[in-house]
Amino acid sequence: MPSTFRTKRGRCHLDGDWLRLESSLRGQWRRYREGGRLPALLMAGTVFGVVVILVEALLTGDVRRLLLMAGVVVALVAVARLSNYVRGFTAAEEIPVDAISHVTAKQGTKGLTRPRFVVTYEVSGETKRRYVMMPSLWLSYGADEFRRAKAAFRDAGIAVE
Repeated sequence: MPSTFRTKRGRCHLDGDWLRLESSLRGQWRRYREGGRLPALLMAGTVFGVVVILVEALLTGDVRRLLLMAGVVVALVAVARLSNYVRGFTAAEEIPVDAISHVTAKQGTKGLTRPRFVVTYEVSGETKRRYVMMPSLWLSYGADEFRRAKAAFRDAGIAVE
């Protein structure tokens, strides 16, 4: 019987032979809306704030600030991606269940870190890892979804540490 649970940006499906992850920014917005009014308003406010800053910089001709902001964002994303790559993390959307050796659950700390799972699996003789980021503990269903995900992994016969 297939199991499914919500993730940070979508859903994770365990259908017997595969672990499948679907992810989108729209899915993340949906998670915030499902989690309560405050998280949705905070995300909308953040997006609105970024748009206001961009429009203001464009109207005043402050290209230097725009380039600086873009450079900082690109640098942060590049460092994060490189760090994950060096540590053996992938962005695989489908992982064969029989290739998974174990899953490590990280509860996270409300307000600091997000709950997540680290899926460890073998591909062509190499050990790889994949984060499965869970909904924030600030969301009304965050802790329940984390427990539900642990149960789904165990029901699929995957060891959860």
